[in-house]
Amino acid sequence: MLIGGIQMDKQALVQLGIDAYRGTGDVANYSKEKVDDAIRNAFTKILGTTTPDYRLMKKYENEIFEVIEEVLDIVMVDGWTQNPFFEQFVEYKDLNWGDKNEFYVEDRSMLIVSEIARGHWNLRRQKLNVGDTFPVKVKTYGVKVYTDFMRLLAGRIDWASFVDKIRVAVDHKIATEIYDSFIGSRSDLPTEFKESGSFDEDNLLDIVEHVYTANGYSPVMIAGTRKALKNIVDDVDSDWISDNMKSQRNQEGVIRTWEGIPLMPIPQVHKPNTFDFKVDNDKLMVLPNNTQPIKFVREGRSLIKETDGFENMDQSVEHTFITNFGVAVVFNVLYGMYDVSS
Repeated sequence: MLIGGIQMDKQALVQLGIDAYRGTGDVANYSKEKVDDAIRNAFTKILGTTTPDYRLMKKYENEIFEVIEEVLDIVMVDGWTQNPFFEQFVEYKDLNWGDKNEFYVEDRSMLIVSEIARGHWNLRRQKLNVGDTFPVKVKTYGVKVYTDFMRLLAGRIDWASFVDKIRVAVDHKIATEIYDSFIGSRSDLPTEFKESGSFDEDNLLDIVEHVYTANGYSPVMIAGTRKALKNIVDDVDSDWISDNMKSQRNQEGVIRTWEGIPLMPIPQVHKPNTFDFKVDNDKLMVLPNNTQPIKFVREGRSLIKETDGFENMDQSVEHTFITNFGVAVVFNVLYGMYDVSS
């Protein structure tokens, strides 16, 4: 099988699959249709026919799924690393089996400075911790896609759509785990660091000042969904904001700074198989912008397991994509939360 006059081995096919999904590399020199045809031709060459059946799929599943597994393992991280919230607040580790699953959290205890009389050393001794290490519990997750690979070979679905179906499902699950872990830590906050009720800029500024002061005057930012940040945007007097800020609000729905504090939108997601929002549109989070409290680890290689048509009552063929990851939230700094109610 040739594309651009180059014979492809397995690794070349893996790279083509990655480039085809991302739209990068030599793929730019060919039409989408030609690239999809090249990928389909490579798989049919493995199967030895342009009209494969499920028995052939069973026979050659290892060769086929090794390619798909390698492509998914690489492109699966695209959505995470290109997400500004993930990049800002998530510490991410991609581990092979046997690698040490360990995160280090620096101690941020505040030492108390005491006034003493001149000429003696009578002070209360304070322990200075050096931090701590801990593992993140890893769980196994899977998503089933039935018949789609046969549709890919038949030309009824393109390569990017096939890969994205699995990637989006895993990406959604990870985003949900991260958000649930993050919001769940609210109950441990001191009273001064959380507020609820109708939006009031003074209340939000009080939280900002608490977070700013408690964390050694480290710069802070405010994060929330576009709708949550709208509480701040709507409170801004449009008569005095700059033309640039008006343009930001018109083009992005939010402004990037408020009272000198950066604002960061959190991407909204739907609950699985519904149109209900998963991320709470009523929460504003005040966070130090020099910390990554969310610890995320992916462990080992992903796998695809095929279930043949004789195992399912409807004779459908399932491809189960299995991956392993864990999420934990560890705050060694204080942050703030504002639950805005109408």
